[in-house]
Amino acid sequence: MAQWNQLQQLDTRYLEQLHQLYSDSFPMELRQFLAPWIESQDWAYAASKESHATLVFHNLLGEIDQQYSRFLQESNVLYQHNLRRIKQFLQVRRETEPTEAGFSFPSRKYFPSHLAKL
Repeated sequence: MAQWNQLQQLDTRYLEQLHQLYSDSFPMELRQFLAPWIESQDWAYAASKESHATLVFHNLLGEIDQQYSRFLQESNVLYQHNLRRIKQFLQVRRETEPTEAGFSFPSRKYFPSHLAKL
């Protein structure tokens, strides 16, 4: 989560670049909710080994479920809705574009080297 906290402290011009990196394919709120888990993953290894990418993908879905349960207990309907939508999107994307959803994207597309080194 330290990296995510640092990214949020960037100068305005860099924050705009950060906002452009996130889209519906990997929404910023998912990055926020799962920051500690995301930062603890070995994305390079997952990108190089399909079986590990599949495991990480299923673990990601489990992390989303845990956050959903937390928001359910807090009666946070908006976050519940967003997480359900995100999870469904990721599952469909994994079926239709397995390479893109195979978890090379968090380290390469969504964490470019100049931002990831913060």
